[in-house]
Amino acid sequence: PTESLTVFLQQLGRGLRHAPGKDCLTVLDLVGQQHRKYRIDRKFAALLPRQRLRLDEEAVADFPHLPSGCSIQLERVAREHVIRHIRLTLTNLKEMVVESLTSQAGRLERPPTFQEFIATTDVDPVVMLRRNSWSGWKATAGLCPPPTGPEKDVLSKAAQRLCLRDGPTLLQDASDLLTHVAAESRAPYLPKSEARGMMLHYLLLNAKSEDPKAASFDDLRVLVKRNPALQTDLREIVTWGRERSDIPVTSLSVPFDCPLDLHASYSNNEIKAALGLANFTTAGSTGVGVYHSRDLKAYIHLVTLIKSEQDFSPTTRYHDYLLNRTRLHWESQAQTSQASPAGQNYIHFTQRGYTILFFVRLNKRVEGATSPFIFMGPASDLLKYEGDRPIAMTWELAHAVPADFYEQAKMAG
Repeated sequence: PTESLTVFLQQLGRGLRHAPGKDCLTVLDLVGQQHRKYRIDRKFAALLPRQRLRLDEEAVADFPHLPSGCSIQLERVAREHVIRHIRLTLTNLKEMVVESLTSQAGRLERPPTFQEFIATTDVDPVVMLRRNSWSGWKATAGLCPPPTGPEKDVLSKAAQRLCLRDGPTLLQDASDLLTHVAAESRAPYLPKSEARGMMLHYLLLNAKSEDPKAASFDDLRVLVKRNPALQTDLREIVTWGRERSDIPVTSLSVPFDCPLDLHASYSNNEIKAALGLANFTTAGSTGVGVYHSRDLKAYIHLVTLIKSEQDFSPTTRYHDYLLNRTRLHWESQAQTSQASPAGQNYIHFTQRGYTILFFVRLNKRVEGATSPFIFMGPASDLLKYEGDRPIAMTWELAHAVPADFYEQAKMAG
């Protein structure tokens, strides 16, 4: 047994050596009685899509979402042992996190940063922060005082959302705000644009401002400043997010200012804020998958590819799926006919000067948290349409869907 990737590859490499008459290699992974702290979950998680179901559910279902052509076959007793071990790991998260924090702090002679901790332990940050804030975990391990502040619970939820964001522009704006707060400047915080500031507002609060103290952009600075422990949490999570983000800044061909990064992840409210459909007093429409911006002459589509029965009714379980990396099959809302104003706008979107935007995600939830949508950019052409109420359409996207997302979508069926 080894935790060393180098040693493992050396072992595997010996079996992979060519020899006359040898056409395949069979690798037997013998699952024994591991120590209770052994992270067998990390081995299986490394083979699965990032936007996956719960790991124990994957194991129970014999890992249906593996890469194409791959399978995991576990002997019955080993399968029971693996599932029990994974569930024990999920149950004993508190013990594992506290032990890891104490161990790292002793080695570093200081508390680890969020980035150092995640890199070393491979704990799912969303799962961890749903149980406690980052500063709360460190306090539990005796590494710092318990977090205080009037909005610590609000900002703890913001930290969870921040873990699922990877857009360089949004992360830069969050970093700018935190830097402004840390500088103890008396100057008010001013975002780069109203839309970018409003996106940051919904990232941190995820709601319209019912409290008058959070009804301006500078109120974000005041809110964060009142909560020093969570301010530090957010700063460390932003640093981790910017380091792991691989989203390039891409110029979009749309006829209006768009602060969204192509292929970056956003919540429903952040999307509406970016496109002028949400502000301090209203979060805009909710519970719909299509927004019509008459000011921008744009249709904004929020598409969930895997529609579970508990989250979608039979009338909203539309047949939406990727045909390839640039083609999306999408069904309109149930009441839309080809002759309706919306249907005509879709069919003649180029002539009428309409922009068709798509935001896509695999599942509604990931590890218990609401999944963000990935911005796929504008459609360049309507290749096919048929039927009424709903209209089945095939769209050509101006930008190819990321290869890893497409592979995950194929695996999900």
